[in-house]
Amino acid sequence: MLSRYRPFLEMLLDLEPDLHVAGGAVKDRLLGTPVADVDIVYAPDAAGIAARFARRAGAARVAFREDEPDRSTERVIARAGEDTLVFDFTRRRGPSIEEDLAGRDFTVTAMALPLDAFLAGDFSRLVDPLGGRSDLRDRRIRAVSDGSFRRDPLRLLRAFRLAAESGFAIDAGTQERIVRDRALLSGVSGERVRDEVFRVLEVTPCHPFVEAMDRAGLLSEVLPGTGAMKGIEQNGYHSLDVWSHTLLCLERLEGLIRNPAEEFGDAAADFPGYLAGGFVRGRSRAALLKLATILHDAGKPEKASRGAGGETHFYGHAAAGGPVVDAAAERLRLATAERDYLKLLVSSHMHLVHLTAQPARTKRAVLGFFRRYGEDYRALLLLFAADTRATLGPKMTPTRLRQIREAVAEMLHVFETELQPRLREPPLLTGRDLMERFGLREGPLVGDILREVEDARLEGRLRDRDAALEFAAVLLKDKG
Repeated sequence: MLSRYRPFLEMLLDLEPDLHVAGGAVKDRLLGTPVADVDIVYAPDAAGIAARFARRAGAARVAFREDEPDRSTERVIARAGEDTLVFDFTRRRGPSIEEDLAGRDFTVTAMALPLDAFLAGDFSRLVDPLGGRSDLRDRRIRAVSDGSFRRDPLRLLRAFRLAAESGFAIDAGTQERIVRDRALLSGVSGERVRDEVFRVLEVTPCHPFVEAMDRAGLLSEVLPGTGAMKGIEQNGYHSLDVWSHTLLCLERLEGLIRNPAEEFGDAAADFPGYLAGGFVRGRSRAALLKLATILHDAGKPEKASRGAGGETHFYGHAAAGGPVVDAAAERLRLATAERDYLKLLVSSHMHLVHLTAQPARTKRAVLGFFRRYGEDYRALLLLFAADTRATLGPKMTPTRLRQIREAVAEMLHVFETELQPRLREPPLLTGRDLMERFGLREGPLVGDILREVEDARLEGRLRDRDAALEFAAVLLKDKG
């Protein structure tokens, strides 16, 4: 569990034997799980030993501040094959390692080992002044002190991240302090909040921890607009209010992420690979899809209205969710591509609702869906299936559920057997073909005709170049 780090740590031990490893690495070592990164504590000069280590290891070094204004961290980033290894060096607080540990966040990460003992797995030399090993055995997340969250409010989120990643429970006293201090989270930078939130979202299942964050009052601090969904009653397709439906939708989505074949059969074979990708290192499409699911109905409070018969409607709610997505993306300092992806999923999540409600779908309509969304059709299918499974009102009858599943299966069949093979084939015509045959100049008209010819080819109406040119001639005549 330490193999990637061992040669570097032995190199570090050779440079300076009087070092302690603290924090999550000690927790991981005790649990026998892979070490994610290594926190080195050194009394005299953390920056100096970090610089010497970086030079010896041929690694990069960067300084940053974390937790407290007067406590800087020197981060050394080394490469081992394809792996990135992180070593954080901090100057010891106070005259002893015990005092340093007393200023940390949670007892399970407030333990230390001398570096040589860490390498040897000699836990008899464990420094554990706050009962962290006992909490580790009891699978409990406990704050080290009453002022832990005031010292660094990001710890409010870190409690849930640790719980999600380890499967531990947050103890009652710590939960009470989180609720008490929740307002402090508003002062934490978006980048730091984002990193903790996404580490929660990367866990499957994360929905119990998202719900716990909501109960503690943290979620509305992280995602503006989520609080407005609470208590908004829905129509006959639903038995839950908007927010309760959203949480159930997230739960259903995570079931589908674990086993997409349950809903989509062999057509889901490439879903895991798609979900594992992303736009920024360390933030997957799966995590972004979960975030989109949390926000997919965020436009409903604004668009809620009553019809003549007293039923609630939410016309246009998908598009109305855009500003809420923008606010969330700004709070979390997401990349532009991530924000655009979230907006696409939220604004388009009703497309399949309308498409599957049609008694018969033309190939043009099916083609339009798959061409419009490209590879992201997978995310929309998963969100739609989760949304459907979380729609529990009397109007969502077994017959309607069967119609939805049959419609999706039919669309996927058409896509896999007809559209996908044609998408791999080259177009029948190029812009130069049109310009030379019909004496056209380069411009929008050529692009419009090419798109219509390509649509007809993908629908199976055109099979060769001559037929494509004849079709283009008809289009030109119709366009005057």
